[in-house]
Amino acid sequence: MNPVDQAVLFLLAGGLGFILSRTRSAGRFADAVSFLNVWIALPGLFFVIYVTRGIVSEDIGIVTFSAVFTLLIVWFLLIASKGLPGEVRGAVVLNSAFVNAINLPFPILQVMMGTYTYAATFAATTSAIQIVVARLLQQHLGTGSRGGAKASFTRAAPLIALGVGVLLHYLIWPAVPSVNLVEGADLLENALIAAIFLHFGVALGRSLMGSGHAFGLGSRPFLVTALSRCVIGPLLALLLALPLGAGSAVYLQMVFVATMPPAIINTLISRVYGFDADSSAKWTTVLTPVNTAEAVAILLILGG
Repeated sequence: MNPVDQAVLFLLAGGLGFILSRTRSAGRFADAVSFLNVWIALPGLFFVIYVTRGIVSEDIGIVTFSAVFTLLIVWFLLIASKGLPGEVRGAVVLNSAFVNAINLPFPILQVMMGTYTYAATFAATTSAIQIVVARLLQQHLGTGSRGGAKASFTRAAPLIALGVGVLLHYLIWPAVPSVNLVEGADLLENALIAAIFLHFGVALGRSLMGSGHAFGLGSRPFLVTALSRCVIGPLLALLLALPLGAGSAVYLQMVFVATMPPAIINTLISRVYGFDADSSAKWTTVLTPVNTAEAVAILLILGG
């Protein structure tokens, strides 16, 4: 598919998801689309990516960048959020440190750069870190937990698919795949990205209805989150990604994805681990258009 067709497909999927989130049957649609996203689209996409490309030399640098970037942000936020209630600190750390690394950047990068495979390694790395950090935060802050094991398993599903894909790449994937095989994999990728963007539209629409008791936009928790997402995160990414090769495709994708807004799944994880889910939903809704525009602008400037 050409970039224009991809853009139209992804926007239609996201728009459909948003429309479904505003209907009377929104709850049923949300459950169905969430199941599709968690158990089919995300694992399927990671499987296709890694069964076709395997592990590349750039992955070492990407994993290092992703881990250092995320853990530095977490460290900063634990200091910046001192004095806040535990459930609020948990939401601030999750929303500031863990970005939307799949739903938004994959389709945008596919349209703007024609590939997002480097960003996929960032997403896999930060998803693994998030599983551990959320649990440690819950213990450190003393908040309640409801179904943490299930939440962790859903986050791990794409990682399992990644591992299976890498294994099969070296076992069965042909050294020179046929044109039909490549085109089939590309078509499947676009279909799975559309399904993921459908879920993003539903989740974004639902988040607009779940922020009635949230901290306001002038509050300290939101300002810390906004400062981290809009200023500190992008600047830190620009610096830390330099060893990957300034101006390279790896560099551009790392800076782009690190500038993304908070992940919508942070709201679910906040609810599971007893953090402030209402504030998480509100902040995500507000920052999504801001950070997305910022990331696209940075990509256009850096990419020439």
